[in-house]
Amino acid sequence: MLSKILIYLTAIALGVLFALFLSAQVGWTFVYVLVCAPLLSLGVTLFLRLRKSVSLTADANRTQLYKRETVTLRVTAVNKSVFPAPAVKIRLIAPEGLEPEQNNAGNLLINVPPRSETTVEAVYRAKVWGTYRIGAEKADMHDFMGFFRFGMDVPEPCEIKVFPDIPEMEGDAPLLRAAAENARFSDDSEDTKETDGMTRFAGMPGYTHREYVEGDPIRRINWKLSSKRDTYMVRLDDEIESVQQNIVLDSVGGGSVHENERAVEGLLAAALGLLRSGFESTAYCRFDGVWESFEITEPADISALQTRLADYRFAPDCESRMPADALAGDGGGAGILLFTPFFDKKLTAGISSAEERGIFTAVISSDTERTGTAYQVWRLNEDFSSEPIN
Repeated sequence: MLSKILIYLTAIALGVLFALFLSAQVGWTFVYVLVCAPLLSLGVTLFLRLRKSVSLTADANRTQLYKRETVTLRVTAVNKSVFPAPAVKIRLIAPEGLEPEQNNAGNLLINVPPRSETTVEAVYRAKVWGTYRIGAEKADMHDFMGFFRFGMDVPEPCEIKVFPDIPEMEGDAPLLRAAAENARFSDDSEDTKETDGMTRFAGMPGYTHREYVEGDPIRRINWKLSSKRDTYMVRLDDEIESVQQNIVLDSVGGGSVHENERAVEGLLAAALGLLRSGFESTAYCRFDGVWESFEITEPADISALQTRLADYRFAPDCESRMPADALAGDGGGAGILLFTPFFDKKLTAGISSAEERGIFTAVISSDTERTGTAYQVWRLNEDFSSEPIN
């Protein structure tokens, strides 16, 4: 701003010198134009601003995307006046999980001719799971000479949801093997055969299968074997009944968005890994203060949970960090997997309280600075491998 004023005053001084020593008519005309220019610029800008002749709108070409995909924000300035609109400078919201594709994506500059509209775009690439807002954070209309500026109304930001990934977790991963040890199978039938030569967790045998026919229960499909044979295969031994695994996502998040994301994607990876190995599960997540359960019995359930988790928001603090009432009431809380990005002493106290109700928790922590303890703790690494801590 100061530099613009200095340049302006220098131009007036040059005009005065030109009028005194070279041509009075040309020089003084030049000086009068320079003196009147800021007033004219201010007058037109005030007229446009007070009449609200220039307005802004914003929209996005999509509202849901997967990581590494892009979303385009379009900001449009509409000028209803017969005067050209001076520069409109817009400062954009800077969401943490969306990376701008252009270096100047944080600020936009729009000039609009009379009775027309101009659209500018900013492209973002999704980096981290979550729900974000993109749009104008602040907008100012500058006069033509850049001496004055006036604030403008900004449109409502667009909400963008980024789905979490579903990482691969091998069926023989130590974490899933430990989870399977919590499942009990009734294997007393003489008709149970090991014809498929498959090995279950902890040395449990496989079972007789046949191709799926219409009317068979979908929950009896062995998804891992089906993918190998490229056709749906169902288990024949109906007497074998699996105990569902309970997978819980902590309701409190940590300070690192990447550790929060790893906990969310770790839950999806575990649910998918268990399903591929023949184990159904129930996932528990807390939305808007209410615990919701998600039955995982087929691959479509994993996709539905992935979509739902795009809305998930960790709380900064919460008393209810695991659904103890629901788990104790179902009688299935003897062994649960708790994914957390913030393993602190408060969570330890909650785990101890749950143990008194017969709920024993294996903690899978993405928190690199954990201070909590539990009877079984796993570290969830960045590549979604896991290793026991104690």
